[in-house]
Amino acid sequence: MNKQPKVSVVVPIYGVEKYLHQCVDSILAQTLTDIEIILVDDGSKDNCPKIVDEYAKKDSRVVAVHQPNGGYGRAVNHGIELAKGEYIGIIESDDWIEPDMYEKMYNNAKKFDTDVTKSGFYIYNSLLEEEKQNIVWKSRFQDILEAPHTAFSIEEYPLLLAFHASIWSCIYKAEFIKSQKVIESKSASYQDFPFMIETYCRAKRISVVHEALVHYRMEEGQNSSTIRRDERLIMMPVQCIEGKRILKKYGKYEKLKEEFYYHAYLACRGFYHTILWKHKKAYFKKFKELLQDLKHEEFDYKYFKSNDQKTIKRILRGQLINSLITTKLIRRFICSVHIEKYNSFCFQLLGIQLAMGRYKKRPALIKILGK
Repeated sequence: MNKQPKVSVVVPIYGVEKYLHQCVDSILAQTLTDIEIILVDDGSKDNCPKIVDEYAKKDSRVVAVHQPNGGYGRAVNHGIELAKGEYIGIIESDDWIEPDMYEKMYNNAKKFDTDVTKSGFYIYNSLLEEEKQNIVWKSRFQDILEAPHTAFSIEEYPLLLAFHASIWSCIYKAEFIKSQKVIESKSASYQDFPFMIETYCRAKRISVVHEALVHYRMEEGQNSSTIRRDERLIMMPVQCIEGKRILKKYGKYEKLKEEFYYHAYLACRGFYHTILWKHKKAYFKKFKELLQDLKHEEFDYKYFKSNDQKTIKRILRGQLINSLITTKLIRRFICSVHIEKYNSFCFQLLGIQLAMGRYKKRPALIKILGK
């Protein structure tokens, strides 16, 4: 490539041969053709290395990178280091994107001269009913479509911090992002949370494309480097604690703590509900550590429902299991039947469970799991 590409797209890859073609093809099909595609194979043991090399032979815009398995953070950082583009994007290798994503993102970034430009995204799950398979993600208080239509700082629009981290729905000015790293740890998970916070803290100008442009896959059967494993879920509150440290480092904690805790609490609470029982105590310990500052400082709970406020206060008092176990979960444990399309079901009686699909993660004393 003789001239500088407008956008370099970094794709960290591990064990996703089932989805990789759809991902890379969606990038190659972009209406913005002046792009570089850096495929970072992170020591995959399936056919991903071969697929990566085939793409590099077919299209001069593709850069094939092979490295020993080092985890998501190292793969992303390596790709960013190699990127030659004016802007840099990150796409996870089991997702795919709209054909005009980078044209819209690039034009928006140039128009507002931003360090970070962000879009919305779809949650995709082929195991659900057809009308629910591909829906635009939004939180209760934050919809990307409601963000300002001009450049802003995170202090000027703090609700962006309450939005899903989704570092893969952004492009970053290369001179801005090359000095920043995703946390590198082979066993870590959710490194994107502190990366997102540091990005927003450092960015002088942020803008938003008011459309969903990425299809973020969340379904059983994925085999990516970011797939859920219950022992790794403990990293969620750990990464949130790191995010809080970053806010304090940049002197933005007091201005942004309401939005930070809203995001962090909801993410951690959701995982606490579903984590396996043997990991709950360790998870709770870190969850309580995350919230510890709320014991000693003013906090308005302006985004929280009253039940969530009560739950936080129970956690701070150290009420372990009872603080987050609902009667609904108890009823499911004793007796429940749930059947959906696409071989997703759960039968449970007195803790004995027969399950397949997305219901495999429900707690049980004895599990008989389908393939």
